[in-house]
Amino acid sequence: MKATDLIGARMGSCEKHSDSSGHDLRNIRCRVNWFVVKGGRLEYRGRITRQPFAKWCATREGREAITRVAKGIRFAIFGRARKARRRLWRGLDAASRTQAFRTAVSGEPEHFMQAMADVCYADALPRAHVALGRLVLAPRALITARARAGTYARLVQAPALDGVDDAVRAFLIDQIVIEMDAALASATPAPRRPVPARDGWVCIGVRLDTVWADPLWAGPHGSGHLFMYDLPPQKITRREHKALDAAIEQMSGSVSTLSRNARDAMLRAATLRRV
Repeated sequence: MKATDLIGARMGSCEKHSDSSGHDLRNIRCRVNWFVVKGGRLEYRGRITRQPFAKWCATREGREAITRVAKGIRFAIFGRARKARRRLWRGLDAASRTQAFRTAVSGEPEHFMQAMADVCYADALPRAHVALGRLVLAPRALITARARAGTYARLVQAPALDGVDDAVRAFLIDQIVIEMDAALASATPAPRRPVPARDGWVCIGVRLDTVWADPLWAGPHGSGHLFMYDLPPQKITRREHKALDAAIEQMSGSVSTLSRNARDAMLRAATLRRV
């Protein structure tokens, strides 16, 4: 998972988070996410930060974009590549400060939470019935792939991004999904601290250490899974919370003993059969 800008670090957290079983969430670093879970809801903070863009500039896609823009610059005292990089960032930064941009990006958490709920109906995923509700283990790769497709469809031609370089626009769309996923993991959901999704589903756990898919296909989300729970209408008792904790550990242990190929096959089956 990519680290983000530390400017304004008082908005973030420098603590090392652990999940309910004491496992360190290794990929969650001291960072300022573009999104935050606040009052149980995933929300856009209202601004983007520069460090993800700087990291993208070092990738093949970023270098190609910088080279392309630099070719159109006749002279720059500190180098055309540096000026091209500044120009790309300024275009994105200027767009991000508009109300149209904030409105567009502020709507993405609801779509991300819908994607989280939708994948729960893929019958190829591990599931159990606990305390009158359904508990589903959902790989992050499955959720983020679905969320990314929707975010791309909504934002690729959005007027809010007029004037933003096409390659930077593609980076932005991908980073928005990465940031929402990071904010959810940073919230360390648990049975006693659920994060609501949609359609009655809540997230009650995050595990990041189990590899599900080749990172060449799944990107930074090839490992880890969420635990989604179909919350019953009645209040969950302390005994039922303990039952959920036990079920989460049992399901995590079961998938960790599967071969890498078996997990990959399960993920692909869920991808093909999801609603």
